[in-house]
Amino acid sequence: MPQFTLEALGERTLTRALAKAELPYDFVESRDGYIPKQALASFIGEVGRAVGDENIGLLWAPELTVADYGAWGRYVLGAPTLRAALERAQKVMPYHSSHDRTFFRSVGDLCGYEYRFSLKAHVAYPSIAFSALGAVLSVFVHYMRPKWRPKQIRIDLPRPTAHEEVEATFGCPVTWEQDRLEILFEQSALITAAKGETPTTATLEEIARERSNVTPSCFTDVVSRIMELQIATNGISLEGAARTINFGPRALQRRLRTEGTNFRSLANQVKASRAKEMLRVGSLSVQEVAVDLGFENSQNFSRAFRKATGLTPSEYAAFCGHR
Repeated sequence: MPQFTLEALGERTLTRALAKAELPYDFVESRDGYIPKQALASFIGEVGRAVGDENIGLLWAPELTVADYGAWGRYVLGAPTLRAALERAQKVMPYHSSHDRTFFRSVGDLCGYEYRFSLKAHVAYPSIAFSALGAVLSVFVHYMRPKWRPKQIRIDLPRPTAHEEVEATFGCPVTWEQDRLEILFEQSALITAAKGETPTTATLEEIARERSNVTPSCFTDVVSRIMELQIATNGISLEGAARTINFGPRALQRRLRTEGTNFRSLANQVKASRAKEMLRVGSLSVQEVAVDLGFENSQNFSRAFRKATGLTPSEYAAFCGHR
């Protein structure tokens, strides 16, 4: 989405949208990394507002493909049949999104494949829904043919003024105000083998290795990942972190306390971890690292680093072989 925004709408729109979502600019090229749902929705909503189109997701939906999802996408598209691919996507969805899920069901002579987004109440949900449909349909196209179209799409949104544009984009009838976001297709399609180029095989273990440092396992981990993003932008901020996950600052602090930590301690841990990475590079001075991490001076940085690691920054750099 960031790459598409850059190419189609320009750097100014992209930069403003990333800033609104409190995401670093390097997400333009990145294919991995943790992005909070609230931040993703804020990015999509801001791009839509910038171009005066609240359904911006409809514009980039045809460009989205799970082939861009690294080992996750290769695992799904490496399945022998469409059924196996959809079942794989359902199975490994937690590696792609902590809370989104997909579901199979029979609907008369048809099959239904539902995508359930965890942040449905967000104002950007229409664009998120169209984006999800585009990505899921890329799996179908890989197994069927480029001009294949589903029998029907059911969308859990009111019918928009531009409803004909939605039908034209997805190439099938669309029914609105449904209880789910769902693609309906012929059951006979499930046994179809891939028509597109089969990607290099990926395993569950490979997905786990690739995503082990991406998908947070607890709330503290979520906040830590947000802090890592903040370091790459404007520095760690309690208020900014709270906005990113749609919490109030006090509520965020209370939640952290239930997991045995607090925002300041967690921030110091994240900064210390980042400082270690920078010191291991060997080309940065202690002062440069301190400034990059937002410390007022190198003395404050040294005290915080020693408290977190037991070593001064200079001692750690020497331990890593840098003098």
